[in-house]
Amino acid sequence: MLENRIDVHPNLMSGAAPVGEAAFAELARLGVKVIVSVDGQRPEVELARKHGMRYIHIPIGYDGVDPDACKSAAALTQQVHEPLYVHCHHGKHRGPAMAAVIGQSAGWLNRNQAIALLKRAGTGSQYAGLWRDVDGFRPPPDSAKLPELVEIAEISTLASHMVETSLQYEVLLSAMKDNAWKVSDVRLLQEALRESHRVCNEEMRDWMLDSVELVESMESQVEGKDWHELQHSMARLKQACNQCHQRYRN
Repeated sequence: MLENRIDVHPNLMSGAAPVGEAAFAELARLGVKVIVSVDGQRPEVELARKHGMRYIHIPIGYDGVDPDACKSAAALTQQVHEPLYVHCHHGKHRGPAMAAVIGQSAGWLNRNQAIALLKRAGTGSQYAGLWRDVDGFRPPPDSAKLPELVEIAEISTLASHMVETSLQYEVLLSAMKDNAWKVSDVRLLQEALRESHRVCNEEMRDWMLDSVELVESMESQVEGKDWHELQHSMARLKQACNQCHQRYRN
Protein backbone atom coordinates (compact mmCIF):
# COMPACT_ATOMS: atom_id res chain seq x y z
CA MET A 1 0.00 0.00 0.00
CA LEU A 2 2.89 2.35 0.87
CA GLU A 3 5.59 1.36 -1.60
CA ASN A 4 9.27 1.50 -0.63
CA ARG A 5 8.48 2.46 2.96
CA ILE A 6 11.47 2.67 5.29
CA ASP A 7 11.34 3.27 9.03
CA VAL A 8 14.24 5.66 9.52
CA HIS A 9 13.59 6.64 13.15
CA PRO A 10 10.59 6.35 15.50
CA ASN A 11 9.56 9.83 14.28
CA LEU A 12 10.61 9.53 10.64
CA MET A 13 9.64 7.32 7.68
CA SER A 14 10.19 7.65 3.95
CA GLY A 15 8.53 6.04 0.97
CA ALA A 16 6.50 6.53 -2.17
CA ALA A 17 3.66 9.01 -2.55
CA PRO A 18 0.48 7.82 -0.84
CA VAL A 19 -2.23 7.17 -3.41
CA GLY A 20 -5.90 6.93 -2.47
CA GLU A 21 -7.86 6.67 0.76
CA ALA A 22 -6.29 3.40 1.86
CA ALA A 23 -2.75 4.76 1.74
CA PHE A 24 -3.62 7.84 3.80
CA ALA A 25 -5.54 5.68 6.28
CA GLU A 26 -2.43 3.48 6.58
CA LEU A 27 -0.26 6.52 7.36
CA ALA A 28 -2.70 7.64 10.03
CA ARG A 29 -2.71 4.14 11.51
CA LEU A 30 1.10 4.26 11.68
CA GLY A 31 0.86 7.44 13.74
CA VAL A 32 2.04 9.90 11.11
CA LYS A 33 0.94 13.47 11.76
CA VAL A 34 2.90 15.42 9.14
CA ILE A 35 3.55 14.37 5.53
CA VAL A 36 6.51 15.98 3.79
CA SER A 37 6.38 15.92 -0.02
CA VAL A 38 9.49 16.69 -2.06
CA ASP A 39 7.68 15.93 -5.33
CA GLY A 40 6.73 18.54 -7.90
CA GLN A 41 3.09 17.47 -7.93
CA ARG A 42 0.51 19.28 -5.82
CA PRO A 43 0.15 17.39 -2.52
CA GLU A 44 -3.18 15.70 -1.69
CA VAL A 45 -3.80 18.11 1.17
CA GLU A 46 -7.52 17.37 1.39
CA LEU A 47 -7.00 13.63 1.87
CA ALA A 48 -4.32 14.30 4.46
CA ARG A 49 -6.63 16.57 6.45
CA LYS A 50 -9.45 14.05 6.21
CA HIS A 51 -7.24 11.54 8.00
CA GLY A 52 -5.99 13.94 10.65
CA MET A 53 -2.65 14.85 9.04
CA ARG A 54 -1.16 17.87 7.34
CA TYR A 55 1.30 18.45 4.52
CA ILE A 56 4.56 20.37 4.26
CA HIS A 57 5.76 20.80 0.68
CA ILE A 58 9.49 21.11 -0.07
CA PRO A 59 9.99 20.25 -3.78
CA ILE A 60 13.50 19.22 -4.84
CA GLY A 61 15.02 17.95 -8.08
CA TYR A 62 17.03 14.86 -8.92
CA ASP A 63 20.16 17.01 -9.13
CA GLY A 64 20.44 17.50 -5.36
CA VAL A 65 19.02 18.91 -2.14
CA ASP A 66 19.49 22.62 -2.70
CA PRO A 67 20.49 25.02 0.11
CA ASP A 68 16.93 26.39 0.50
CA ALA A 69 15.60 22.85 0.92
CA CYS A 70 18.27 22.18 3.55
CA LYS A 71 17.13 25.32 5.40
CA SER A 72 13.54 24.10 5.15
CA ALA A 73 14.65 20.80 6.68
CA ALA A 74 16.22 22.74 9.56
CA ALA A 75 13.01 24.76 10.03
CA LEU A 76 11.04 21.54 9.99
CA THR A 77 13.09 19.91 12.74
CA GLN A 78 12.88 23.05 14.85
CA GLN A 79 9.15 23.63 14.46
CA VAL A 80 7.61 20.18 14.03
CA HIS A 81 7.81 17.59 16.79
CA GLU A 82 5.40 15.00 15.40
CA PRO A 83 5.96 11.78 13.43
CA LEU A 84 6.89 12.50 9.79
CA TYR A 85 6.47 10.64 6.51
CA VAL A 86 8.68 11.95 3.69
CA HIS A 87 7.85 11.05 0.12
CA CYS A 88 8.76 11.79 -3.48
CA HIS A 89 7.06 9.97 -6.35
CA HIS A 90 8.47 6.44 -6.19
CA GLY A 91 10.18 6.71 -2.80
CA LYS A 92 13.65 5.67 -3.92
CA HIS A 93 15.66 8.78 -4.71
CA ARG A 94 14.55 12.29 -3.68
CA GLY A 95 12.41 11.22 -0.70
CA PRO A 96 15.13 9.17 1.04
CA ALA A 97 17.63 11.97 0.34
CA MET A 98 15.41 14.50 2.09
CA ALA A 99 14.73 12.04 4.91
CA ALA A 100 18.49 11.67 5.31
CA VAL A 101 18.90 15.46 5.50
CA ILE A 102 16.02 15.78 7.98
CA GLY A 103 17.46 12.95 10.06
CA GLN A 104 20.85 14.66 10.23
CA SER A 105 19.30 18.03 10.98
CA ALA A 106 17.32 16.53 13.86
CA GLY A 107 20.32 14.63 15.21
CA TRP A 108 18.68 11.26 14.57
CA LEU A 109 21.25 10.20 11.97
CA ASN A 110 24.97 10.70 11.63
CA ARG A 111 26.61 10.99 8.25
CA ASN A 112 27.29 7.27 7.88
CA GLN A 113 23.72 6.39 8.83
CA ALA A 114 22.39 8.95 6.34
CA ILE A 115 24.45 7.39 3.54
CA ALA A 116 23.30 3.93 4.65
CA LEU A 117 19.69 5.12 4.27
CA LEU A 118 20.28 5.99 0.61
CA LYS A 119 21.84 2.57 0.02
CA ARG A 120 18.92 0.84 1.72
CA ALA A 121 16.40 2.82 -0.33
CA GLY A 122 18.16 1.99 -3.59
CA THR A 123 18.89 5.61 -4.44
CA GLY A 124 20.49 5.59 -7.87
CA SER A 125 24.22 6.26 -8.03
CA GLN A 126 23.53 8.27 -11.19
CA TYR A 127 21.88 10.96 -9.04
CA ALA A 128 25.25 12.14 -7.80
CA GLY A 129 23.87 15.43 -6.48
CA LEU A 130 21.58 13.67 -4.00
CA TRP A 131 24.48 11.60 -2.62
CA ARG A 132 26.73 14.67 -2.54
CA ASP A 133 24.28 16.80 -0.58
CA VAL A 134 23.44 14.08 1.93
CA ASP A 135 27.14 13.32 2.44
CA GLY A 136 28.06 16.99 2.74
CA PHE A 137 25.08 18.19 4.77
CA ARG A 138 25.85 20.78 7.41
CA PRO A 139 23.11 22.43 9.50
CA PRO A 140 22.66 26.11 8.66
CA PRO A 141 24.16 28.50 11.23
CA ASP A 142 21.96 29.73 14.07
CA SER A 143 21.93 33.18 12.46
CA ALA A 144 20.47 31.86 9.17
CA LYS A 145 17.00 33.02 8.23
CA LEU A 146 14.90 29.92 7.75
CA PRO A 147 12.10 29.77 5.16
CA GLU A 148 8.42 29.53 5.98
CA LEU A 149 7.04 26.02 5.79
CA VAL A 150 4.07 25.82 3.44
CA GLU A 151 1.38 23.26 2.69
CA ILE A 152 1.55 23.79 -1.06
CA ALA A 153 4.70 25.30 -2.52
CA GLU A 154 4.75 27.15 -5.79
CA ILE A 155 4.54 24.25 -8.20
CA SER A 156 7.03 24.09 -11.06
CA THR A 157 5.26 24.81 -14.32
CA LEU A 158 5.73 23.00 -17.60
CA ALA A 159 7.84 25.94 -18.75
CA SER A 160 10.28 25.54 -15.85
CA HIS A 161 10.53 21.79 -16.47
CA MET A 162 11.26 22.50 -20.12
CA VAL A 163 14.02 24.91 -19.10
CA GLU A 164 15.61 22.08 -17.09
CA THR A 165 15.13 19.72 -20.05
CA SER A 166 16.85 22.23 -22.32
CA LEU A 167 19.79 22.59 -19.93
CA GLN A 168 20.28 18.83 -19.72
CA TYR A 169 20.00 18.55 -23.51
CA GLU A 170 22.78 21.14 -23.84
CA VAL A 171 24.97 19.03 -21.52
CA LEU A 172 24.55 16.07 -23.89
CA LEU A 173 25.22 18.25 -26.94
CA SER A 174 28.50 19.31 -25.34
CA ALA A 175 29.38 15.70 -24.52
CA MET A 176 28.69 14.69 -28.13
CA LYS A 177 31.62 16.80 -29.40
CA ASP A 178 34.26 14.48 -27.96
CA ASN A 179 32.15 11.45 -26.94
CA ALA A 180 32.35 12.40 -23.25
CA TRP A 181 28.96 10.81 -22.56
CA LYS A 182 27.87 9.96 -19.00
CA VAL A 183 24.96 7.73 -18.01
CA SER A 184 24.21 10.17 -15.17
CA ASP A 185 23.66 13.01 -17.67
CA VAL A 186 21.30 10.87 -19.74
CA ARG A 187 19.37 9.96 -16.59
CA LEU A 188 18.95 13.61 -15.62
CA LEU A 189 17.52 14.36 -19.06
CA GLN A 190 15.17 11.37 -18.65
CA GLU A 191 13.89 12.71 -15.34
CA ALA A 192 13.42 16.24 -16.68
CA LEU A 193 11.34 14.84 -19.55
CA ARG A 194 9.35 12.60 -17.20
CA GLU A 195 8.50 15.57 -14.98
CA SER A 196 7.42 17.51 -18.08
CA HIS A 197 5.29 14.56 -19.15
CA ARG A 198 3.57 14.49 -15.75
CA VAL A 199 2.47 18.14 -15.87
CA CYS A 200 1.77 18.67 -19.57
CA ASN A 201 -1.71 18.57 -21.06
CA GLU A 202 -3.26 15.46 -22.60
CA GLU A 203 -2.52 16.60 -26.15
CA MET A 204 1.21 16.81 -25.55
CA ARG A 205 1.65 13.56 -23.60
CA ASP A 206 2.22 11.27 -26.57
CA TRP A 207 4.92 13.60 -27.87
CA MET A 208 6.59 13.70 -24.47
CA LEU A 209 6.34 9.94 -23.99
CA ASP A 210 8.07 9.32 -27.32
CA SER A 211 10.96 11.53 -26.19
CA VAL A 212 11.17 9.83 -22.79
CA GLU A 213 11.39 6.41 -24.47
CA LEU A 214 14.02 7.66 -26.91
CA VAL A 215 16.23 9.01 -24.11
CA GLU A 216 15.77 5.79 -22.14
CA SER A 217 17.25 3.89 -25.09
CA MET A 218 20.28 6.21 -25.04
CA GLU A 219 21.34 4.90 -21.65
CA SER A 220 22.32 1.48 -23.03
CA GLN A 221 23.99 3.21 -25.98
CA VAL A 222 26.23 5.17 -23.58
CA GLU A 223 27.02 2.03 -21.60
CA GLY A 224 27.88 0.20 -24.84
CA LYS A 225 29.88 3.18 -26.18
CA ASP A 226 27.80 3.10 -29.35
CA TRP A 227 28.76 6.60 -30.42
CA HIS A 228 27.26 6.36 -33.90
CA GLU A 229 23.84 5.32 -32.57
CA LEU A 230 24.01 8.08 -29.93
CA GLN A 231 24.55 10.66 -32.66
CA HIS A 232 21.51 9.26 -34.45
CA SER A 233 19.42 9.34 -31.23
CA MET A 234 20.36 12.95 -30.56
CA ALA A 235 19.31 13.89 -34.10
CA ARG A 236 15.97 12.13 -33.59
CA LEU A 237 15.50 13.88 -30.25
CA LYS A 238 16.21 17.28 -31.78
CA GLN A 239 13.69 16.58 -34.53
CA ALA A 240 11.05 15.48 -31.98
CA CYS A 241 11.62 18.62 -29.91
CA ASN A 242 11.39 20.88 -32.95
CA GLN A 243 8.15 19.26 -34.11
CA CYS A 244 6.60 19.59 -30.65
CA HIS A 245 7.71 23.22 -30.35
CA GLN A 246 6.25 24.08 -33.75
CA ARG A 247 2.90 22.67 -32.72
CA TYR A 248 2.62 23.81 -29.10
CA ARG A 249 5.10 26.61 -28.40
CA ASN A 250 5.99 28.63 -31.49
